[in-house]
Amino acid sequence: MISRKPYFKIIVTTLLVGSFAFLFGNCRGHKDFEKRIEWVASKLTSKLDLDETQKAKLDTIKAELIAKHKEMKPKQESWAKEMANQIRSEKIDTKYLDKMSVERESRHQEMRKFFQTKLVEFHAVLRPEQREKFAELVEKFASRHQPQED
Repeated sequence: MISRKPYFKIIVTTLLVGSFAFLFGNCRGHKDFEKRIEWVASKLTSKLDLDETQKAKLDTIKAELIAKHKEMKPKQESWAKEMANQIRSEKIDTKYLDKMSVERESRHQEMRKFFQTKLVEFHAVLRPEQREKFAELVEKFASRHQPQED
C-alpha cells in the first residue's frame, strides 16, 4: 500500500506556494514589494467584497508583511554583493557559497513561515463564500503562471 503522507505534504505545499504566488507574483509588473502588496490588497478587497473589519485586518497584515520585508531586504542585498564578490575573485570558495546558501534558505523559510501565519490570520476572518472565491482566484492565477507540460 502506498503511503498518503508524502502526497498530503505535496498538496499542502502546493497550496501554500500557490497562495504565495498569487499574493506576490507578477502583480501587474510591480517590481517594488510595497506596490505589489498594495495591488494585492486592493484586488482582495474588491474581489472578496471585504467588510470594514476584514479590510482593517488585511491592512494590519499588509503593514506587517511590508515591515518584515524591510527587515529582510538588507540581508538579501548583502547576499547578492557577496555572490558578486565570489564571482569576481580568482577562485570561488564553495564552502562560503554553501554557508551563504544555508543562510539564504533559512531566511526564505523564516519569511515563508511568517507569510503562512499571516495567511492563516486572513483566512480566519473570511466567510466561507469568500474563502471559496479566494481559492478560485489562487487556482486561476496558478493556471496562468505555471509552466505548461509538453
